[in-house]
Amino acid sequence: MKKIAALLGAVVMAFSSVSVSDINAVSTELVTQHESVGAQYNGTDLILYSVEVIKLVNQERAKVGLPELMMFPRLSKAANMRVKETTQTWSHTRPDGREAFSIITDLNIRYNAIGENIAYGQGSPQAVVNSWMNSTDHRKNILSSSFKYLGVGVAEKNGTLYWTQVFLGVNDPYPEAFYTKAFGDVNSDGKIDSVDASLTLKDYASVSANQGYVLSTSQRAKSDVTGDEHMDSVDASVMLSIYARNST
Repeated sequence: MKKIAALLGAVVMAFSSVSVSDINAVSTELVTQHESVGAQYNGTDLILYSVEVIKLVNQERAKVGLPELMMFPRLSKAANMRVKETTQTWSHTRPDGREAFSIITDLNIRYNAIGENIAYGQGSPQAVVNSWMNSTDHRKNILSSSFKYLGVGVAEKNGTLYWTQVFLGVNDPYPEAFYTKAFGDVNSDGKIDSVDASLTLKDYASVSANQGYVLSTSQRAKSDVTGDEHMDSVDASVMLSIYARNST
């Protein structure tokens, strides 16, 4: 069937820590208004959109008394990889034929419960979260008490935005995980600015010179604003871009 509007899909699987205890796989499609054809977005836009999606999801969870979902770099990396894959193969199956959650195994991310929502065509974080919340299966992932963490990937192809949410539940917490309010705020002063960029560059320079990390594990996680597991000058550049936007 030709799709001239956005498509959405949801899939969720739950595992025990040792073996499969329950499997509930759902794959759905929903037609919604196509908003973003012809639009252009830069890298900082997409990064900020991914964080905004998590904030909006947490607002929905708060309405029903559920705790906030946290983010951490490896899960963000998984979501970024998956969203790029969906621009090639619109499916919960990866371009190489493996199921979506093999990405988690590839990145050595441990979990007890996992879920994925995908979508394309919505032109803003609010639009895509609204679409997911208006779909029973996608809403189940967003409002599941089994999940503690969320990674979001956003990619653009020919002016159209693609979106992926990767939900994670695990008994053993990830110490590097943080809430969205701490995103990019390396020195924990409540804002993203040139100081955070400078700290990130110092850490990058030290690691590049084989002198070890300057920042703590938690600080390095917050400084990985691109979600690629590499704390470097690109992250500092994005921080400065965010700072410039907030200063105008």
